Amino acid sequence: SAAALAALRRRDGARGGRAAMAAEAGKECAAEVVSLIEEGKVQNSNDYQRYGMQAGFLWAGQDVAEDKFAYGLIGNRDARGQEWNFDPLRISERCPQYLPWFREAELKHGRVAMLAFVGLIVPEFGRIPGPEYCYEASIVEATGKCWYGPSFDTTTSVAVGPGSSLFGGETGPMVQVLLFLGIVEFCGTYAKLMQGNVTLEKAGDYQLGLNFLPKDEAKAEDMKLKELQNGRLAMMAFMGALTQAQISGNGFPWLFSAEPAGRRGAGLASGAAPAGQHFASGRTPAVARRADGGYKMSKAVPFLPVSPALEGYVGEEDGFDPMGFSLALDIRWLREAELKHARVCMLATVGWIATDMGLRVPGEPFQVSTLEAHDAMVKFGAMPQMLVWIGYLEMFSFLAINTSMEGKTDRQPGDYGLRLLYPKDEQGQYDMQLKELRNGRLAMLAFSGIVTVAALSGKTWPFFATPEPRVCGAAPAVGAGARLCGGQERQAARGGAVAAQAERSRSLPFLPKPENLAGFVGEEQEFDPLGFSDTFDMHWLREAELKHGRVCMLATVGFFSQQYITFPGFQETPDALKAVYTAPIPAMALLLFLAGWIESSSYGGKITMLDMFEKERTPGDFNFGAGFLRGKSDKEVYDMKLKELNNGRLAMLGFSGMVHHNLVVNGPLFPLFPEGWAGPQGSWKVTGFTESFAAGAGGILK
Repeated sequence: SAAALAALRRRDGARGGRAAMAAEAGKECAAEVVSLIEEGKVQNSNDYQRYGMQAGFLWAGQDVAEDKFAYGLIGNRDARGQEWNFDPLRISERCPQYLPWFREAELKHGRVAMLAFVGLIVPEFGRIPGPEYCYEASIVEATGKCWYGPSFDTTTSVAVGPGSSLFGGETGPMVQVLLFLGIVEFCGTYAKLMQGNVTLEKAGDYQLGLNFLPKDEAKAEDMKLKELQNGRLAMMAFMGALTQAQISGNGFPWLFSAEPAGRRGAGLASGAAPAGQHFASGRTPAVARRADGGYKMSKAVPFLPVSPALEGYVGEEDGFDPMGFSLALDIRWLREAELKHARVCMLATVGWIATDMGLRVPGEPFQVSTLEAHDAMVKFGAMPQMLVWIGYLEMFSFLAINTSMEGKTDRQPGDYGLRLLYPKDEQGQYDMQLKELRNGRLAMLAFSGIVTVAALSGKTWPFFATPEPRVCGAAPAVGAGARLCGGQERQAARGGAVAAQAERSRSLPFLPKPENLAGFVGEEQEFDPLGFSDTFDMHWLREAELKHGRVCMLATVGFFSQQYITFPGFQETPDALKAVYTAPIPAMALLLFLAGWIESSSYGGKITMLDMFEKERTPGDFNFGAGFLRGKSDKEVYDMKLKELNNGRLAMLGFSGMVHHNLVVNGPLFPLFPEGWAGPQGSWKVTGFTESFAAGAGGILK
């Protein structure tokens, strides 16, 4: 120890005090430092701090990543995984011996700040029971009230009256909170410090929540990084929120008002001008000068600059993005969402007005007002059905935007391949796209206003005194030539090359052309929206499609005939869905046996996609009905196979619709709407076959 101290004093003169402090760390640590000095690695006190710390870590049995920033501490990566090594004060270089303590403090402050920020917001929506003077106080006043008690004067920030002394009079629950925190601090951090557990590896580790930590080391490190970065963000957010609350005198979201509530006299808010006065001050000219020096100002919002992300997209000349969403999110996704919402709102606006003018769908359940329609359809049972079909369409919409953003197609946002009334020239296309965009934005505002005014006034459109509205005899004309993006080279997506020559599917032009349909019947339709042919053997897929199509063609005929034809020995059952329960058990057993025998014998026992096509068999060819193809040309044979494929696909959809109808009406296929039908009323819920069998449904056990 003496040798280490003397060597350091000789090398660094008056700064030997640091060496003396380090030498007291123990003989082992000092011996390590001496060896480093003798090797010439320690030239001054900074070197001593660095290597002295390393020696201390080695003495404690801890590995040190000397060649990494801050000795390998988690937190030197940004959200993209790149190193940023944020240390503006160079603490990791100037005070490396205190790094464990700094990390311990940072994690604790971050965790507290995350809870504290939530604590600033929650009281605006609910309070916990307790003394009113404290638990009902505003965020700005809560600390004083909960500390000094009811005697705290919010106007002077001083405790007055009989209970003005902190411990001499009545105090608030803040004293209890601080006492509890002191106990936690003493049993937590102080205990770790005394045990020597405040190290780089164990900083912030209190053995809490370890069950949420992933077992994989990389994922565990990523979760620790997220906690650290969220804590840093929370510290900044909490300071900003607290400052804004003090200045504005208002609760969440801490906005200005003409006269801040509850803040009079002394305090930050007393000298703060309302928001409007700031805009009226001399700040605006400065902004304008900076804009003139290099910013293009928005035409739609002339006091804001145009987002550069709008360049190349329809409507860029309007420069409308006041919230700057395009600077944070992908413009392609934003435009897709904007166009979809706009189109829905244009239809919704027309639908609302048409309904208010008397246009109704036939049927008693639909004779309701626009305000009652939603609740009525939920009660009627139609809303879940609508959501199912909307979700089905949304699935294709997701595939469209996903494949285009991956660069598999040159599809533009909102383009679903519809070209009715669409101009042929490029300028005409752009003009129509711009009109749709602007009309859609107007429709979103209009529909929001229509719903709000209708709910507040309780009246129908146009929401003011008018003669009795006449009933329309026909549906309003709706323009079908909506802008569906296309043909605009300058609308190429930002951020990399997109496959400009990528081919699109003919049947679904907003999706890429399937690559594995060549040589199969129906390839010209290019129909494979979910990309099954990219994953599975196309022979096996076509085999399954043809078999399902043929079965469904027979099933649709049988489903229809069930209501009118009954075989001898069978119970008459108009609802085809219930026939499986009323049919004699031997007949059902025979049907299942025949289906299994046909399925097995058709392939000679080879029924997997790995062996069922070993002899180059054509998918769907069971040598059944081949006589109908004799003497026909190749084109005629192909046309017949294509008709079978298309009819099979239609039958699969048709059979699904039949089953769905019987489930909804809980009855036979015809009439489509039974007399006196009051809606699904839960009838679409299907009881499992095993459960029904055990319960004797339909007399199966009778």
